[in-house]
Amino acid sequence: MNIPSRINLKKLPFAIWYLTATMLLMAAVSFYQQSSQSLEQTRKEIRLNIDDIQSLIKDTKANANTIRLDSDAQAIAKAHAFSYMIALKPSIVGDPLELERIRKLLDVDEIHIADRNGILVGSTLSSHIGYDFASNPNSKEFMLAIYYKDFELAQKPMPKGIDKTLFQYAGVARIDQPGIVQIGYKPERVESVMKTAAIENIVKDWRIASSGQALLADFDGKILSTFDGKNIGQSLTNYGFPAKAFEGAEGSFTAKVRNQTCFFMYRFYENLLIIGFEPEDEIYGKRNKNLIVMILSGLGAVIVSTVLSTRHKDQSA
Repeated sequence: MNIPSRINLKKLPFAIWYLTATMLLMAAVSFYQQSSQSLEQTRKEIRLNIDDIQSLIKDTKANANTIRLDSDAQAIAKAHAFSYMIALKPSIVGDPLELERIRKLLDVDEIHIADRNGILVGSTLSSHIGYDFASNPNSKEFMLAIYYKDFELAQKPMPKGIDKTLFQYAGVARIDQPGIVQIGYKPERVESVMKTAAIENIVKDWRIASSGQALLADFDGKILSTFDGKNIGQSLTNYGFPAKAFEGAEGSFTAKVRNQTCFFMYRFYENLLIIGFEPEDEIYGKRNKNLIVMILSGLGAVIVSTVLSTRHKDQSA
């Protein structure tokens, strides 16, 4: 086939221009429709992920609370048992060997007995004998056991020692006389759950679609959890978010953050801000590929039609 060396656009038939205009219109309509569909699909995907993160936070807190209550109840039961043992045999208060045997029997790390003045008179830790429970705000909480026979308390687990291992104290009133009975132990089940429930681990390695991620922050805009565990404690504005990006209980916006343009959705839940996002490259990647195929196909059809039309005119002349 002989391809004309020059094509006079002014002499092209109406059909060619009509075909070109139709292809351009179809490309524009397709671009708009696929853009809307891609964004709507992304909205649904991010919203589902935010729902899942919210459920995870709720369930994790509920599970941690249930295990904590169960652990506290067991500890208080052991303290009551120890108090009963003292009532049956008061002489064990001053017997280190018997106290050590009871400690192992109760499967705890420490046991302590205080008199009516809150002074430690018996303990598996001999160096603690003579300690005044009223001398420290934490131990002072157990002083009420001296005045109330029904007193029982399991304190919140606190880090202890150089390695910051969680340690917990539980105590009840003595039965034989006014005083305090206390046990100390490592709440391993509680510690395990608390590590799992640690806020910095909630969205760690959380992936949305292929390359999207999630973030957690507090109401003050301090980042609490990220995909890779980095930037914890940094403010959202220093991270790269616009100053007034998060207004209202939930919402969405598009912004360039850390040199990448992404579509963001967020929701405030309890005292947390849940953020999910996907890069625009991923959102509109399929649309762009489809559009390129359509444009190239249409362009090919226009070129072929133009060449055939010009060749036909040349032959007629």
